[in-house]
Amino acid sequence: MTIETPETPGTSNPLRVGRRVELAAATAADYEQFTEWLRPDGDVAALTGDVAERVTVDGMRADAASGSRFCTIRALDGERLGMVKFHRVGAARDTTFELSGAIGSSGRWARGYGAEGFGLVVEHLFEDLGAHRLQFWVGLFNEPMLRMVMRTRFFVLEGVLRERKFFDGEYHDVAMWSMLRHEYEALFVRGEWEGGPGPQSWFDTASESKSTARKSLAEYLRRAPATALTPFTE
Repeated sequence: MTIETPETPGTSNPLRVGRRVELAAATAADYEQFTEWLRPDGDVAALTGDVAERVTVDGMRADAASGSRFCTIRALDGERLGMVKFHRVGAARDTTFELSGAIGSSGRWARGYGAEGFGLVVEHLFEDLGAHRLQFWVGLFNEPMLRMVMRTRFFVLEGVLRERKFFDGEYHDVAMWSMLRHEYEALFVRGEWEGGPGPQSWFDTASESKSTARKSLAEYLRRAPATALTPFTE
């Protein structure tokens, strides 16, 4: 599959098409729009925490040369609505992807475009790129994104990194969410999702050392030490 680069002009063919939006590889014109959305005083920059640096086409071109991929979320009539960035993490054979993105205009927030576009990205990563795992971070200052993720209930909250992101003059916690291939297939392919993977599947492994390590962690957590999640459960 060919991923278009910032030098590619015009409009690209869709990678995935939903009910109201479609996902397409970003073109040169899209990158110009992204820089406008992500200007330091813009709404999207505030939500993504990019206010400390100015996003440029050259910077995105450098990211693309390093393996990052940018896509556009468009309405079916071609109007640009948002953007997505993803890249592989880990070793060469590791098919873990980390992604981020946003709806570019605050007037479009809370209308379902972001959730549908995010779903198309999930499909693209698992179906077209063979992902085993996808992950993303949400700053705990980003209420719209948190609401969307919690409302869909498709992703597993893995943990909270304390004071990981400096934004608007102070440090903020960030939460990591993820989805694994077997969870994607249970949800979108077989329709068997029933609230999450469950504790039994977490311990189901052929590796004795892996199982022992997980059980040790579970025992540690049962002893009720403070964790990064403790402030949210008290």
